[in-house]
Amino acid sequence: MLPLSDRSLLNKTFLADGAFSLFVGAVLILDAAPLAALISPAATPLMMKLLGVGLLAWGIFHLSAARNGGPVSAAARVSIAGDILWQVASLALLATAYGSLTAIGTGLVIVGMIGVADFLFFKVKGFARERAAIA
Repeated sequence: MLPLSDRSLLNKTFLADGAFSLFVGAVLILDAAPLAALISPAATPLMMKLLGVGLLAWGIFHLSAARNGGPVSAAARVSIAGDILWQVASLALLATAYGSLTAIGTGLVIVGMIGVADFLFFKVKGFARERAAIA
């Protein structure tokens, strides 16, 4: 296994996104009921659990893609597209369900958007570096 310092920016970002997604996914699954109550009266524990399962899958995808030196081009594109989709879906959620979200729920959506934007920034930057190195 490569030491962390020898890994590319894209690979490090995939590792970080994978680990963070696994952590948040587990929290959403284990604390689904209290989190649903904090976010919105319309949110259900099942919604939180499904989101958690999705994040577990996202984390596994990133960690498996980061093995053996880094993600391939297709994995990077899928990950970047997924992060953009997360941003669009979060904006849609804020636009359509703002009235039913609690202040904490709104804050959590915004914090999630900021976190995903950070990962997206480093993925795009790392992917561009790798593409430039190939050219």
